[in-house]
Formats: sequence, C-alpha cells, structure tokens
Amino acid sequence: MARAQGAEVIDFNAQDPIKGIKELTSGIGVDRVIDAVGVDANRPHSGPASKPAAKKHAKERGKIAPEANPRGGNWEPGDAPSIVLSWSVEAVAKAGTVSIIGVYGEVDSFPIGNAMEKNLTLTMGNCNHRRYIPRLVELVRSGSLNPAEILTQREPMTSVIEAYKSFDKRRPGWIKVKLESAIESSRAA
Repeated sequence: MARAQGAEVIDFNAQDPIKGIKELTSGIGVDRVIDAVGVDANRPHSGPASKPAAKKHAKERGKIAPEANPRGGNWEPGDAPSIVLSWSVEAVAKAGTVSIIGVYGEVDSFPIGNAMEKNLTLTMGNCNHRRYIPRLVELVRSGSLNPAEILTQREPMTSVIEAYKSFDKRRPGWIKVKLESAIESSRAA
C-alpha cells in the first residue's frame, strides 16, 4: 500500500533498514522521522538486521508491557518495543527531527547521546489536531488527498468490537478500517 502511494519501501526482514535508508539518501539520512509505532514494534525475524535486534530486545517486552493481556490474541505488544526509537535516531540526518507519536510506557533505553551528537530536534505527544485538521480538510476538498485510498476494510458500526479485534490481531489486510453507520451500510448494499 505504501508503494502504491509513492513511498520508498524497505522490508526489514530482507535488508538492514538503516543501511537501506542510508543508501537511498547517499549516506546522509532522512530529514525527518515519525515513530508512529510505539510498543507495538516488532523486530526483524530474518535477514541481516535480525540477530542484532534479537540480542538487544530479548527482555524488553516484559519490562515495557508487563500487563499486556494477549488472551485471544488481542493487544499483544511487539517483541522489540523500543526498536523504532533507536532506528529513528540512526536513520535521521544531522540537525534532523524525530517525532514520536507512537504509544510508549516506560522505556529503559533511548539513544540520547546519539541524538545530542546529531543535534536533533525531538517532538512527541498526541497529534495536535487543531493545527493539522484545517490543512487536511483543504487537501481533501481540493482533491489533492483522497483518504479512501488507504482504507483496507469497511465494517458496519454494529461490528465495531469484532472489527477492532481483527485489526488488533494484525490480520493481513487490516491496515485502516472505516466504520460505517447503518445508513452508509444500507446505501452500499
């Protein structure tokens, strides 16, 4: 889906993501990184980045999300909750920006020394909706942005719990879900 939207795609199970980003940017790194993953991050399970990640993040999940309740497969934290934080600092260019909107609890390590050496700007927190919504509405109104292009599922509002469970179990094809009212569902039928 990202490739269809014009993005460069790096499969961290096939190649080291930091090396891939550095190759795409002639060794400089990207100007900005957004960590929208948080504790749901998973490490690579194959490929060149898998062994270092497995070693570093082996005990992390239990510390960061000890009260996760994976019964039935819902809300299982990733197996490397802080990997995206580390990769973000590694991938960004000097004087770049790392924005953290992914959900975190306590994290034992953050590469603050590397962030300081690179003179990075760190921003974090929940989305500032008041700042972005007017511009996003204008982009949709003008036809420059079509939010429907990222929807992978449409479910009736009456199935919200089942839809959330399917999304939360990370089932293939469940990327963005639109919950439709009874009126929308009847029009589609």
